[in-house]
Amino acid sequence: MNEQAFSKISLGGNFLLFFILGIILIMTPNKSLSFFHLTISIIIIILGVASTILNAFRKKSFQNTIFSILLFIMGIYFLYNPTNFLSIFPLIFALYVVLIGIIKFSTFCVYKSNGFKGFHKILLNALFELLFAYLIITNPTESIKPLTIILGFYFIFISIGYFTDFLEEAFPNNFLTKRRKFRITLPNILSLFIPYAFYRKINNSLNKEVTNVKIDKNTSGEVDLEIFIGVKESTIGKFGHADLCFENKIYSYGHYDEDSKRLFDTIGDGTLFIVNDRDKYLKFCAEHSKKTIFAFGITLTEKQKENVRNELNKIKGNTYRWKCIQENDKEKQYGDYASCLYRATKAKFYKFHRSSYKLYYALWANCVKLVDHILRISGSDILRLNGVITPGAYYHHLNNQFKKKNSNVIRKEIITNSDIITQNKK
Repeated sequence: MNEQAFSKISLGGNFLLFFILGIILIMTPNKSLSFFHLTISIIIIILGVASTILNAFRKKSFQNTIFSILLFIMGIYFLYNPTNFLSIFPLIFALYVVLIGIIKFSTFCVYKSNGFKGFHKILLNALFELLFAYLIITNPTESIKPLTIILGFYFIFISIGYFTDFLEEAFPNNFLTKRRKFRITLPNILSLFIPYAFYRKINNSLNKEVTNVKIDKNTSGEVDLEIFIGVKESTIGKFGHADLCFENKIYSYGHYDEDSKRLFDTIGDGTLFIVNDRDKYLKFCAEHSKKTIFAFGITLTEKQKENVRNELNKIKGNTYRWKCIQENDKEKQYGDYASCLYRATKAKFYKFHRSSYKLYYALWANCVKLVDHILRISGSDILRLNGVITPGAYYHHLNNQFKKKNSNVIRKEIITNSDIITQNKK
């Protein structure tokens, strides 16, 4: 499987593209909005006409034809009503901000009720998000221009990320490679579905008899640590799950005690499981969970490996053994995830004493928490994200790091339920 590698030219080009676009939006917001309105309206009209014609030739259902006609009418309406068209986008943005505010406020409630540190800061962030959304909703038309300028700054911050990546590729030993960088990321609502999009793409390839693929960079480095992003077809599974593999052991953080789950399964006792055999765990993921695993291999120095080893021992030292139902009663077979995992891999489960891992919260302290913490401790300095960290955001950045020649992400492996692994080295 071929991957398009990032080159110095492409990174530099992306930097210039986002930077110039950001400057245009900031300096000429009115002209930018007019161009955006005209372009989108015409595209909607063309899509409506083309879809109507195709439906007629292909004899599609009556509902499809009605939808195509409505699409065309909507395009015409937007074309001649620019104010109404443009006011829709601030409202959509405001609803997104409200969602983030609600997530942060619920996180505040969870943290405060459990006596965790930092809940005051989360409350202030939540109130700011909700106030910002309120100001937009009460006057969406007047919010268009300020939001366009904010979007311009957003693009400029993205361009800065590409610029630092360009420097890393051009000058591998510069000081930026030694720092843990802050990055402006995709909106969470988009990054949520990134792993699933690639999962669907892989499934389409598998239908053409493409088997599992391992892609290596041309490097002499060895894979010392792996991050697994697992995706499956279920509703929650589409968002992905992150695991860590170090020295052939799997470390996974989640809420695996069914009795502790509450609030629609988003909250539960934070639980760590350790599986001593990588291949057994991957086989379980393929056969039981029907997951496709995207495994990113990272090379570490001896010092970094020692840091990871010490931190994992420190995290485990703050736990106590918890036994799933199956481990307590081996006479019967139980169907919960922990029991199935125990039967297949003899996984050991641990719950936490008073620490930030004690409570699992899907909207904040989720499965990525352990992975991100270990990467930070290792000093590999791949990324630093702010706010809600999703497996999708991690996939996006790890995949980009893999494409770069000078990063320490040196392998990408796509693992399905096939037993054959085909290597396609670049």
